[in-house]
Parts: sequence; structure tokens; C-alpha cells
Amino acid sequence: MNKREGIVQKFSSFLSLRNDNKSFNFIWKPDLDLERNISFLTQSEPDAKEEYWARYFLKILRNILEEESLKVSSETEKKENLSKSFLRAEKHLCAYLQETCLWAARKSYQRFKFIQHKYPLEEYFQIANSAIYPPVKIFKSFNFDYHQTNIEGYAKTAVVRFISNTIYQKDLEGKREKFSNYGLLKDLTRKEMQEALVIKGINHNRVSLYCLAWQCLDEIYQPNQKQGSRSLETPTAQCFQGIASLYNERYKQLGFMEAPVSKDKIQEILEICIQAARDYRTKLFLPLEDYNNLSDSQHTALDNLVQEEEWQQVNSLVASLFSAIPETGQTMLILWLGLNLTQTEMAGVLKNKYPELQKQYQVARQLARYKKVILQDFINEANKIYPEICLNDEKDIEIIKTSLDECLQSHCQKLCKFILDKITQESQVESETSNLQHTLKEAFISQLEIDIGLPTNSLSAVSNKLADFVDQWLKNKFFN
Repeated sequence: MNKREGIVQKFSSFLSLRNDNKSFNFIWKPDLDLERNISFLTQSEPDAKEEYWARYFLKILRNILEEESLKVSSETEKKENLSKSFLRAEKHLCAYLQETCLWAARKSYQRFKFIQHKYPLEEYFQIANSAIYPPVKIFKSFNFDYHQTNIEGYAKTAVVRFISNTIYQKDLEGKREKFSNYGLLKDLTRKEMQEALVIKGINHNRVSLYCLAWQCLDEIYQPNQKQGSRSLETPTAQCFQGIASLYNERYKQLGFMEAPVSKDKIQEILEICIQAARDYRTKLFLPLEDYNNLSDSQHTALDNLVQEEEWQQVNSLVASLFSAIPETGQTMLILWLGLNLTQTEMAGVLKNKYPELQKQYQVARQLARYKKVILQDFINEANKIYPEICLNDEKDIEIIKTSLDECLQSHCQKLCKFILDKITQESQVESETSNLQHTLKEAFISQLEIDIGLPTNSLSAVSNKLADFVDQWLKNKFFN
């Protein structure tokens, strides 16, 4: 499928499904009436961008609705003209949003792959189109005064949410009622269980442990053929004991010091998992009939910039900008964001190689300088990728600074985790090794000093911090 070029095509053509050799393909079909109309309109504003025309048609819709509500047009002929203008403006706006609908359909198709009832891409696309028609409904709360918010960015968020609500209503909400408590747990995927616990508010460090309990249940408690999985009864005390034993065995393999859990404790954990699953399967969503209650405050320039679809591109940009700063800056950011060292701890680590970084304030000053450079370069590159979005507003830049820190932190942590992955692959360390945690910590410290160019034993003073990092990595790798 070719992308549309130019204002005329974008506001006058629609996506259509064509059946080729038993497979569906999307093709563009022009509407000749819309094509003539937008061609005529653009003659008066030849340099206007697509955002201008999207707002133009939305304003027509709102103005006509306002006139009708005030009963301004009483003449039959005038009413007919207004009706034609209204319908044409609707079609122009819906035509413009066709690529948004396909984007949202593809995104939702990937997101809901885990549900038992699979929806084809073309069905997601049809749901997306029902979200934008009539367009005045989905844009009822769009605020024209927020110039940094564009029509397409607003619609992307709204249409994806609309599709999600529709799927939850049709599939997940109904599925919730079909399962017993433990049947529901057996039906969940790992991804669903993790998301459910996070939404429930379970501490991040405990989510992996709760998932381990759920995993042990899944392995130990198997339904018989007559009973099936939907109507599973509560496990017996003997079964809970078996689940607790498996949990304790796997937890002990990593050498973590924690008291073994009892069968009662395991049951308590699983009851929390059940409640989280129930809430997750019927989580709050915006009723479809009240979908016009979207708030413009939820759609800022940052939303347009970092739609989930674009995170891969943003993270790639962050990685590139990180690689472009001097080695000193990379080392500092890895220690600070990747390993969570304090600036005082960093000064102690860096002083032997960098005499100018012996004090906390010296470290703070350098970190601020490198962060400022990355932020400015990020904004410059983002403006090239998204020229229609203004990133000069102080509020937006402040939000971007926070998000950029998160991206940098994720990147630096990945670099550190990659070292651990490499160590375990090359040494073929087994999880049964009794001193696994200590072995990995020592190897990690040694390799990290080599990779970031620090003298031997530079990290010995912060070995406890690094042990915490290794500990969390082990939990995530083993339990997830």
C-alpha cells in the first residue's frame, strides 16, 4: 500500500479492502466529489499544511452544529446547504484519518494477540473507522487553543482507546464471568498476570515473586479431562503444599535469603493474583456511548512525540545520542542511571581516573552538562522527525526532560544487563550453583571495570550496590 502524497489525496481518498488470492490488501480509492472540493479550496491557501485543513473541517462541523442548536437557519434552502457542507466536511476529515485508523488497527492487532478469540486486522480497521465517525463525537473535547496538539496525534490516542474498549466489552469482560477463580488464573498468560499485578498496585519488586507463585500453580495444578480448566475448584491443602514446595525450591536455587513460604502464604498470594486478574479482565474503560468525554489535557505534544508505536524510534535516537557524548559522560551516566549510584559514590569511583571529579559538586556539574547536551540534541533531532510538533514550550520541554531521563535510564540499565547476559552465556553458569549470586557479582564488577575503562578495584567501595543490581537481574531473569 502506497502512502498518500499531498493535501488533495489525504483529504479525498479512503482505504478499501481488496481480496487478492484469498488474502486482503488495502488500496486507496478516491472520492471524486471530495477531490474536486479540496482542489478548489487549496487554491486559496496553497501553502497550508494538512493540520490547517484538518482543523478547518472540524471548525465547519462545530459551527454548523452550533447554528442548528441555536436554530439560526430556518430557511429550507439554507438548511440543505448547511447539511451538504456538514456531510462534506465529515467525509474530508474521515478521509484524512484513514492512515490513523490503519495505524491504530495494526497496533491493536499486535496488542491483543494473546486473547483466545483472534480478531483479523480488517476487523480492527472497521472498529477504528466506527470510532472516527461521526468525527465531531471523538473530537468533541478537542481544544483549538492548544496549538501544540494536532488532530492526528489526538485521534491516534482516542482511536486506540476506542478499539481497546470495544475488545474488552466483546471479549475480555465476557470471559471474566466464564471462569472460576483458579480457572481464571490458568487462563491467564504471563503477560496478563504481570500487567494485572502492576495495575493492582503490587510493589514492583514483589511482582516477580507473585508471578513465580502463579507459575508454580500452573505447573502443579492440572485439571482432569472431565473437569476442564474453566471450572477449576480451589486446590486441596496437599496441592497448595506442593505449590509452596516448588516455590521455595526455585527461590532457594538463586541463593536468596528469605524464609520459606507456607501453603497458607501461597494461598494468600494466589488470592491476590485472582483479585488482580478479576480487576484486570474488567478494568475500567470509557463507555463507548460516552466516548466524547475525552480531555484535551491528556493530549500534549509529548503524547504525539512518544506514542507507543514510536518508542522504538525514540529509544534508538537516545542510544545514538548517548554514544555521541564523550567516554567520561557515558561512564557517569551508566554509574548514575544504570546502577543507581549516588553522586558522592560516583566521586569515590571516578577520582582515580578523573582527578577533576573528586567531589560531589564536580560530579553534579558534569552530569548536568551532559544531560543538557543530550536534551538539546534530542529536541533538535525530534524536530526533524516531527516538524509539525512544537517543542519549545517550557512545559513540554520539562516533561520531555523527565521522559528522556527514563529512556536514558533504560538504555544504561540495558548496557549493564547485557554484561550479565554475556557472563552467563560465556561461563554457562547454572541456576543451581549455590554461590551464583556471589560469583556473578565478582564477574560483573570485573567486566564492568573493563568495559567502562576504570582501574581495577575502582568499584569495590560500591560492591553492595552492584550486588543489589545483580540480585534484581537474577530475580527478573529467573521468575519472568
